[in-house]
Amino acid sequence: MPLRFARQIPRTALLGVWSIREDYDWFAHRLVLTHEEQEEVTRLPERSRLDWMATRYLIHLFTGSTERVAGAKDVFGRPFHPGMDYHLSLSHTKGFAAAILSPAATGIDIQCWDHRMHRVAHKFVNEEEQAWTEGPFQDAYQHVIWGAKESLYKAHGRRQLNFLTNLHCEAFEYNEKGGKTEAFISLPSGLTRIFDLHYLPSEETMLVYVIERAFQKD
Repeated sequence: MPLRFARQIPRTALLGVWSIREDYDWFAHRLVLTHEEQEEVTRLPERSRLDWMATRYLIHLFTGSTERVAGAKDVFGRPFHPGMDYHLSLSHTKGFAAAILSPAATGIDIQCWDHRMHRVAHKFVNEEEQAWTEGPFQDAYQHVIWGAKESLYKAHGRRQLNFLTNLHCEAFEYNEKGGKTEAFISLPSGLTRIFDLHYLPSEETMLVYVIERAFQKD
């Protein structure tokens, strides 16, 4: 079974990464899709259908149930699991799927290493972050920051957040074995949503996830 890992993390959250080696039929045999889900899969590009199935299979494993309960989406398009008072976030990249389930707001991002990241870093690394990411690990820092801001965006679940001005990553010393820092969302309303940020690099991917810690008023 190509479950790369599954672990329990602080505040009873569940995290899993699946290394996709199966074909579509392998998942289809194990997941009974609703009519709505089948329509959603059909609308996806063919290359994305396998990733979609892998993330839903991960969620099914999280429940520990032999009978699958179909997922759903809220009015903002965020996935959730009916009957479970947990926040859910999903991500996939070439050959990998990731999911996190947490009682606090959460977001996850997994990406394959792309050493062209520096070409677009100006779109999501602000001036303050740029100051502490320069050096031999700049490429890795950029991957963490991108994953952090993707995760924050998912955790907030609303549109119209600017990656440069609303989403922020606190300075940290990069560790090739993984590490953590703090990230936050500055909202136009004056609220700041604070998150614990964790990153876990591997040879193929960078995995980043955030779990909300508290609310603060500016």
